[in-house]
Amino acid sequence: MERPKIHFAPAKNWMNDPNGTIFDGKNFHLFYQYNPEGSDWGNIQWAYATSENLIDWKRKGIKLSPDTKNGERYCFSGCAAKVPNGYKIYYTSIGYEEDAVQRHAKQLICDADGNFSDIKRNGCGIFADVHPFPVAEWRDPFVFEWNGTHYMVMAGISNRGHIFLYRATDQDLNHWVYEGILFTPECETDIPECPNVAVFGKKIVLLYSLAKANVVKYVIGEFNGKEMTFLNEDFVDYGVNCFYATNLAIGYGGEVVLFGWQKESLIGSSSVDGTYSGCLAIPRIMRLNGNKAEFHFTNNLLSLYKRELPVTSINGKSVCDGGGAEISRMTFTAEKNSQVEILKSEHESVLLDFGEEKLRIIRNSLTKQADERILEMKSNGKNFVEIISDGTIVEMLVNNQAVSFRFYRQNKIKTLFRQLSGNVSDVHAAELNGAKISGE
Repeated sequence: MERPKIHFAPAKNWMNDPNGTIFDGKNFHLFYQYNPEGSDWGNIQWAYATSENLIDWKRKGIKLSPDTKNGERYCFSGCAAKVPNGYKIYYTSIGYEEDAVQRHAKQLICDADGNFSDIKRNGCGIFADVHPFPVAEWRDPFVFEWNGTHYMVMAGISNRGHIFLYRATDQDLNHWVYEGILFTPECETDIPECPNVAVFGKKIVLLYSLAKANVVKYVIGEFNGKEMTFLNEDFVDYGVNCFYATNLAIGYGGEVVLFGWQKESLIGSSSVDGTYSGCLAIPRIMRLNGNKAEFHFTNNLLSLYKRELPVTSINGKSVCDGGGAEISRMTFTAEKNSQVEILKSEHESVLLDFGEEKLRIIRNSLTKQADERILEMKSNGKNFVEIISDGTIVEMLVNNQAVSFRFYRQNKIKTLFRQLSGNVSDVHAAELNGAKISGE
């Protein structure tokens, strides 16, 4: 079972949510939830890495640890924001109380210099009494700028789950006031987490994760500084129990870069082999097409191309054996009522079944603890598909909509791609090199 080689991850141990993702004009800065003591969740603090191209990364160790002397147990998720004299770090601080996550969370603020070499709590924070009502499960601050003013979103529960909106009252972004409820997800019993906002003119895209459904969704609306007028909603990624806990950065040319955590999709286990768990999704570019969000892999993936793989035709159907490639990119067009098989080993494979209006993804591996529920996403009469396969993780774009899943195959790939039925054309496959990921 191959470990992913183009998806960023720590050298060992547990990682989850990407935090504090920001671009300084040359480097992308990534913080992430990390357990330095094992491959299960726990001891959560912020580790740090940088990249110039979103593909090759340099790990730079732990940057934010719990202030245990003052009763802090965990540093939960948050964000980074640019201010006149450097950066601010915002994160959810969790204490030692039994109900610390539910009732005692607070949002602390840190000052950071221009290259994040020095990060210190500055004594400021946002506390639950900012609201005129009690809150629980309050977490994951994210700062965005709209019309010259800085706003913050956080998720929490009052009478039910909401995304709350706050506004900065000073240019140093140390002081915030509550503005109201920005959005309320439909599911009354679920817990929203990790909200992010991307601004596209008068419209904003609000992304949020749902803890029980284990998915990431978005809602698009027109924003006036206090309220959002609903226009559309959909999934950020149609994968379940895989892609989760997003964050955003504004990259080259003002493009919105989407980061996400690719969790292990295992039943009763957090890790594959007890040495590591989780990785970063391949960063995606998010664009707005009318009232619909579209997603694209970063073009820097092209730097990893190793060789084209031959695609042949057997009885009029396209086949690629893969030549032993463990990391690959496949592209093709599939019309409705077509079936394609990928990543086939002796007794394992993934079936892509393009129906009238839905694509069904059916996994079949020999790994008993794998979560292999059938995945579904929207499809059209004609579908352009791009697939990145890297060890246990598969990321797909279908008509610029995303789906991620884990496939824990036990054996070597014998057939990378095989058309089983229907109309499938323009099939291309390539082997990719691993990314350059270094440091501790």
